[in-house]
Amino acid sequence: MTTRVTITNLHKRFLMHLQGAVQLSVLSGLSLTMKAGQCTVLAGPSGMGKSSLLKCLYGNYVITQGHIYLHFDQGDIDIATCEPRWIHSLRTQTIGYVSQFLRIVPRVPAIDIVMEPLINQGVDASIAKEKAAILLQRLHIPQSLWQLSPTTFSGGEQQRINIARGFIADFPVLLLDEPTASLDANNRLVVVELIQEAKQRGAALMGIFHDEEVRDCVADVIIDLSEYAA
Repeated sequence: MTTRVTITNLHKRFLMHLQGAVQLSVLSGLSLTMKAGQCTVLAGPSGMGKSSLLKCLYGNYVITQGHIYLHFDQGDIDIATCEPRWIHSLRTQTIGYVSQFLRIVPRVPAIDIVMEPLINQGVDASIAKEKAAILLQRLHIPQSLWQLSPTTFSGGEQQRINIARGFIADFPVLLLDEPTASLDANNRLVVVELIQEAKQRGAALMGIFHDEEVRDCVADVIIDLSEYAA
């Protein structure tokens, strides 16, 4: 099975500037691999660094020590040391991310927000719009909302826009930060289906799932981050 990501001896500390420059360690000596067609689930109590690890993988957080290698046919890229321009390219072509929060430009229609990852990859707008419509329908977003800004949507509707945006492109690596937290049973089932489809096409996924039923449906590997607490 192809290895997409290798994490070696990862440490993450935060410098608390407003609290006397105290250093807060959240991860210490974490090593793991993410393989194509598998979903790695992060477990452990709140505060163990689960979301922080996802943000390290996405390049939002600087790694204190260690390496995160993305493996390509042409060679490997280390997120810990690569230049910012490479991080931008990786987010466009390689790493998808579904966060807990929808951060958007006001007044942009929901369907345009969902389409954007494909547009950024150079996909024709008509094809991107068709694929976005399919996802919005699957996630039970009424067509009457597609041309409206999600800033006025409910929390569950905003989360479904996040999910559609994250799954619209066939990213080789996909990060999921509690994607089902605010969803009803029907939409949780749709997310499980989307995860299984991503695994079948060979994506390597890492996610946080507080819903035990969803976690049990999608997890191939479970990593308890309390074992790596500093």
